[in-house]
Amino acid sequence: MTTYSAVTAPIDTALTELRGHFGADALTITPDGSGGVYVVISDQPVGPAYTPARTWLGFQISAAHPDADVYPHYTGTLTRTDGQPHGPAIQHVTWQGRPTESALQISRRSNHRDPAVDTPVNKAVRILAWLTTQ
Repeated sequence: MTTYSAVTAPIDTALTELRGHFGADALTITPDGSGGVYVVISDQPVGPAYTPARTWLGFQISAAHPDADVYPHYTGTLTRTDGQPHGPAIQHVTWQGRPTESALQISRRSNHRDPAVDTPVNKAVRILAWLTTQ
């Protein structure tokens, strides 16, 4: 397990939980230079509503964690299999040097955020579940 000396204990705990849920090999973790980290989880299922049916999921855990929401999340470009446009919660963006055509921003904020419930791992799981129901 890799720990980053520049991150806080709560961020290190969040990374341990992410590795436990998704597997260490699925995670790419990059320090953000401000005490937080960028996380990319590779090869995640997004269900039959999208093509491709699997993509990466990325987000930032800021230095303010656990006092800040993990928001927004990003995926590779997904196309709806029904031909419809994405809803207002999804838009094309540039993220972490990925070209505009290869990243989507998913805006699913936790309005009544509870740091004990809205952990980075739980948010990632909820975002992936939300995508599979679209």
